Parts: sequence; C-alpha cells; structure tokens
Amino acid sequence: MESAILNTKYSILITDEVHPLLKESLEKDGCTVNYRPDINEEEVLEIISRYNGLLINSKVFVGKEILDRAAQLKFVCRIGSGLDTIDLDYAKQKNIIVFNSPEGNRNAVAEHALGLLLNIMNNISIANAQVKNKHWIREANRGNELSGKAIAMIGYGNTAQAFAKILKGFDVKILAYDKYLNNFENQSSLETIFEQAEILSIHLPLTAETKYMMDYSFLSSFKKPIWLINTSRGKVLRTADLLLALNGGKIISAALDVLENEKLNSMSEEERKVFEQLIADKRILLSPHIAGWTHESKKKIAEVLLEKIRAIH
Repeated sequence: MESAILNTKYSILITDEVHPLLKESLEKDGCTVNYRPDINEEEVLEIISRYNGLLINSKVFVGKEILDRAAQLKFVCRIGSGLDTIDLDYAKQKNIIVFNSPEGNRNAVAEHALGLLLNIMNNISIANAQVKNKHWIREANRGNELSGKAIAMIGYGNTAQAFAKILKGFDVKILAYDKYLNNFENQSSLETIFEQAEILSIHLPLTAETKYMMDYSFLSSFKKPIWLINTSRGKVLRTADLLLALNGGKIISAALDVLENEKLNSMSEEERKVFEQLIADKRILLSPHIAGWTHESKKKIAEVLLEKIRAIH
C-alpha cells in the first residue's frame, strides 16, 4: 500500500541512475529534485549545502568532507543495499538519517546467486565455450545436483533469506550463520557449518569487522571441498587466499559477482597479478556486480526508497 505524501517538501540530490518513478513521485509530493546521474564527487561537494536529501549508489563516498558541507542535510539514501560508501558514525553524530533499500533487489540477488551456483556445479560456462570451439566433451563436464547438499550462508539478512526461500524447492539443507541475529530459521554455528557444508554463499555487508573475514584460515576450516559464491562485497573475501584454497583442493569452484577492486583499469600491480590468475582459471566464474541489477529491481528499489523517504518526519 502506498504511503502518505510527504508533509515536508525536501530539496533532494540524486547522484546515480534510478527508476524515473522515484523522481516523478517526489516531485508530485512537492519536492525539488536535482537528478544528476553524471555528477562526480567534486561536484557534489560544491552543491551539497543546498540539499535536504542525498541519494547515492557507489561512486560517491559520503564521508566527513561531504557531511561537513551538508548544512541542511536530513537524510542519505543508498540506491541498493551496501552502506560501506557512507561514514555511518559521522552521519549519526550529525543526526542525519541513513537508510538503504535491500528489500528492492533481494530477489534479484537471490536469483542471480542461484544462476551462478547452478552454473559452476554443472560446468555450464565451460561447456558452452567448448561447444562454441567445436569440442563436444561430456564426461569431463558431468555435473553435480543441488538436491541433498548442505548450503552454508554467512550473513542472513534480506538477500540470504530470499536465497534460502528460492532454494526450498531443491531439497537442500540450509545452515545459516549471522552474528547479529538470534533464534532465526536455519540458524547454525560456524562449527557445524565447517563440519557439514558443501556450498558456501557469502551475504555479508562490508564493515571493519567483515573485511577479509573470508581468508585462507576461514576457507581451509571446511572439512569438505566446497563450491563458493559471493554476491555481497568483494573485500569480505581475500582473493589471493581464495586462489590458494582453490589450488589446494579446499574449493571446487567459485563464482564471484564482486571483486576487491572493481575498477579494472586502476588496479595495483599486485591486484593485477591476482586478477590475471582469476580470469585464467576455468574453475572461477565472474560477473560484473550485476546480481541485484535487474529491470524489476530497478523499479522496486525506487518504490522502497520512496516509501522510506515519505516515512521521514
């Protein structure tokens, strides 16, 4: 059900592409909206003092410099789920409301995660490349069924729960670990996960606590070789350690929708070396951070943000 129209008429800056529904609806509510998907961070700094609301995706970091200049800012919205591009502590000090919209793209991420998982468990991309090169190879591409497998989910928020819902029809055992949730469906301990899991799906936000949580020590703790998928944030997984675990037999295959450095033209020499190993390994499937990037989720995110902005008092 649509929420009530805004009581306060805000001046809002949108710095990234979003479904036109959001701008049109906010303007109907009486807000002034400056839609600037082409804007850069320096330009945001120059004009942020004029606005009550700021909508961002990932290209603008809302840190101390922007927040200090944002004298009239009431709220910052993330077009999507991750909040690692916002200095949350400093925003809180300034009494600025911060929120995101994971409800809008959780199903998109879940469906993409399923696609990645089915792909690497059945060698679909590998077989596709072979057939297109006129190689008809069957036995080496014999797949594995999801049915009966134990799937570990580290982090059990919106996207993980949506993924678990989709997986119910596959007759799998879901083992979910989340340090900040209690008494939830599929709850498990890390010890049980390390003992039983055959698949690992990562659903963590990027924080100081989770950065590189998935290192070699963590990955080598699994008793069985695992398939791994990451649709959360690149820096929760140390890529060099993933390669070590892969080459050491701890990981069968991996699918990554996110990377430590997604600006492929600005990698350090060390990052470049690791990336070259990633793209050369047929056991690794990559996609360009598109798990939540569907036509449907674009509209849903706008609807979620509109409702949350309207709820501000």
